[in-house]
Amino acid sequence: MATHVPMPPGLPQMLKAGMKYFSGIQETLFSNITACKALVRCLRTCYGPQGHNKLVINHLGKTFHTSHAATILRELELENPVACLLRSAAETQEEETGDGTNFVILLAGALLENAEKLLRSGLPVVHVQTGYEMACKEALRLLPSLVCHVLKNPRDVDEVRWVLQTIVGSKVFGHQKFLSKLVAKACVLVMPPERTTFNPDLIHFCKIPGGGISDSCLVEGVVICKEVEGTVKRVERPRIAVFCCAFGPPGLELKSTVIFENATDMKSYTKGEERLVEQQVLGLAKASINVVVVGGKLDDLALFYANRYRILVVQVTSRMELQNLCMAVGATLMLDITVPSPEEIGHCRRVYMTEIGSTNVVIFNQDNTNRPVATIVLRGATSDMLDCLEEAIHDGINVYKLLGKDGRLLPGAGATEMALSVRLNTLGMYFPGSEQYGVLEFSQALKTLPATLAENSGLRVNEVMAKLEVQHQLGTQNTGITVALEEGGTIDAAKEGLLDPFLVKQRGITLATQMAVTLLGVSEVMVAKKSGGPKFRGENPNWDQEPDALD
Repeated sequence: MATHVPMPPGLPQMLKAGMKYFSGIQETLFSNITACKALVRCLRTCYGPQGHNKLVINHLGKTFHTSHAATILRELELENPVACLLRSAAETQEEETGDGTNFVILLAGALLENAEKLLRSGLPVVHVQTGYEMACKEALRLLPSLVCHVLKNPRDVDEVRWVLQTIVGSKVFGHQKFLSKLVAKACVLVMPPERTTFNPDLIHFCKIPGGGISDSCLVEGVVICKEVEGTVKRVERPRIAVFCCAFGPPGLELKSTVIFENATDMKSYTKGEERLVEQQVLGLAKASINVVVVGGKLDDLALFYANRYRILVVQVTSRMELQNLCMAVGATLMLDITVPSPEEIGHCRRVYMTEIGSTNVVIFNQDNTNRPVATIVLRGATSDMLDCLEEAIHDGINVYKLLGKDGRLLPGAGATEMALSVRLNTLGMYFPGSEQYGVLEFSQALKTLPATLAENSGLRVNEVMAKLEVQHQLGTQNTGITVALEEGGTIDAAKEGLLDPFLVKQRGITLATQMAVTLLGVSEVMVAKKSGGPKFRGENPNWDQEPDALD
């Protein structure tokens, strides 16, 4: 028989059966720091341009082959509550800046790991938290002095490409110059006259398997991976009508029975339906509509009359693509087949069908319109490669939007982190009280980021880090780590164009510090029993007992 073990007195005795309760620094803090260190070890190898990819299979069976930390965190099903809080901080960084997700994870993990050493040495938690907050405040004060470049003209394609190549190259190394130029052209194309209203949604993606990365291109307009349904393949200066319903005779909502008394009634019944469809298509033709985009079922009879009146017909099943197309051409999405008013008709330069690789696409090409829309056509060998390209370009677009708010740039390749670490290490020696240990450990945590870059690049970490620290102590604050083995491991990041946005580093340091200080303040953990149906019968004879019941 199963023997019930009584709960210990205190708070656990008042909780519902099945609820887990943890208290004490060993159960709450050290065990949670261990879980965070496991998450950091998983993502550390993804940091930098030479980061390794992860093969993640989610609960739906979809496979992700990527080094993008935001994608990995989104698809992982984390159970530890502290690891979930760490993931929420990374997601906040991704939403605010579009980059620096792995930076927040690694810095917060290093802060927690260094805090564990101090706590095991007997330093109170409050002193560690105060030291981290003081170090963060000092780092944010020193950060503006490290600015090495400012984006002066966001409409200059060459300058924008030079700025964005580091962000794009951190995900797809080796093709950063080509891809960053595509991103720069697309961003400048959709940039409105007023600089503060840049909309990233105006840049679309079209992923076509086959070819190489260098075969990717930029199209001014919208590209739809569909074929033209009729015989008309190209229209110049079109007038476009977009419908989200079926193109053809309306179907009956209920089942009905039609009784014909003779053959004449049957002939007149079919002719009436044909006459109705012909009137609909003829009404569109009389309104000079020569391109029709439908989102529902396409009837063969309606297509026959569309070919007769030289109307190009495209069927788009995605409602999102319909909305993007309406935004691009200035059309109104209509609910039924009626003749649109002049304000509801869309316009563009031309609509034509072409072949990219072995895939037929329909291109709505624009030219000097008030609603500029750009589509980046991505080419690659596999779908996973296309997803990686989309992630890299998406980060570049978000950073371009961020640079519209603050165009300052910091030296990349670990130069900013090492410069802050050297200065905080010097200032930490003069802080009074035991809080200086927190400041010194904060400076050591910043060193883990360039060390991770060197480790992932296959360099000798100790030798490169020692050389890098010496050069920063001598005042060369732009010195960073290079991935080329023949260059000695260090490089001038500002001259080579390895730049990071100022706001990405600023908010990343703030979020990582706040997350570390918050997690260090946890004293008790209470986990409720998971909801769900009855347990499955198994070999255990006491399968219906509570988790605290023993055999």
